[in-house]
Amino acid sequence: MKKGLLIFLFTNCLLATANCQFLQGIGIMGGITYARQKWWTDMPDGSTLIEKHKHLLRFNGEVFLEFIDNPNIRWRTEFQYNQKGTKYIETGDKNKLDYICWNNFIEFRGETYNGYPYFLAGPRVEYLLAQSTPSLPASSATLHFSWSVGVGWEFVAFSNWKPIVELHYNPDFNYAYDTDPIRTKNRAYELRVGFKIDLSSHGSCPKVYK
Repeated sequence: MKKGLLIFLFTNCLLATANCQFLQGIGIMGGITYARQKWWTDMPDGSTLIEKHKHLLRFNGEVFLEFIDNPNIRWRTEFQYNQKGTKYIETGDKNKLDYICWNNFIEFRGETYNGYPYFLAGPRVEYLLAQSTPSLPASSATLHFSWSVGVGWEFVAFSNWKPIVELHYNPDFNYAYDTDPIRTKNRAYELRVGFKIDLSSHGSCPKVYK
């Protein structure tokens, strides 16, 4: 399943970049992930105990491509390594989850004298790469879905290399862990910094003449 997922992601990336005039930018980022989990535990009396556990400070890294030749709207697809988890409030156990993610965002951009503010939103597909979960009796889901909203700033630079900074909020769509009597969902904030190569006006593709 792991090989199939990687082949699927790589194939989609190649298809998306087939028309180089459509490609507007390539970038790389890294930063910190401030994550925790919310747990639902079914009790013997039929009630449900809801617990919000403590945050863990971990890390993330991304490479991304930007598409759509429009000054205000872009589509971004990115491949991400993201470390999530939580610190269990009763024992102090650190439940760690490492994911490989395929994220797709619609990006709405503005323009100011100092740079380009933007807003991002869209779904994520998350594949569980590794886990260390001493407080849970079974493995978390291998594949699940989340979504993300974020804000960013692209700085003005006198080259096509643009510094960028972003802040994301990333909650799960479905349960990351679902084994009776416990269900969990991840909640994470991501702070990212990096660079983008702007290809919108300095692309490597020659002009096409009709």
